[in-house]
Amino acid sequence: MTVRPYSYDRLLATRHTFTSTGKRAIIKVVEFTPTHLNNVFNLAFGDLLADGSIDDLVNSNNGDILKVLTTVIQIIKDFTEGTPECIIMFLGSTKEQTALYHRIVKTYYLEFSKEFTIKGVYKIKNKITIVTFDPTLPIDYLAFLLNGLIKFVNISVTGKNKARKSAVKKQHSPVFIVTKAM
Repeated sequence: MTVRPYSYDRLLATRHTFTSTGKRAIIKVVEFTPTHLNNVFNLAFGDLLADGSIDDLVNSNNGDILKVLTTVIQIIKDFTEGTPECIIMFLGSTKEQTALYHRIVKTYYLEFSKEFTIKGVYKIKNKITIVTFDPTLPIDYLAFLLNGLIKFVNISVTGKNKARKSAVKKQHSPVFIVTKAM
């Protein structure tokens, strides 16, 4: 991806904003929220609403998806550089969003895999399974996991842990778990 990211503001350690200037100006938000799991942050992404909340269901169609994606990836890199032990998780708020994220990961797999180990999450026989992402396989992923190339942080998500499963379903945006390579 040779597109330069938008400049962005770090409002708090965990909240970043930038303006998408495609067809119209839209303020976007990337926010990292701690979960109940140690060092795991949920990544919420979407349009900034007047009340300060994030609309993570919107499909802006602003004509600048590559520049927006490049900006989100840069924010993830910056966030994980400041907190290298953290893990970032995100998943689609809808099945359609998750399918879009799958297409993005598949399309940019070669570039993403230079910086991150990529895992996919899917369900088989009522069991959540995490596998190394393979862009050639026709798997209907529920989520995706990213982390730095040095080591992959294992997170167990099983059918026995119903609180964890419901927490994952309530998260904002695609699942990526990201840790930065040292």
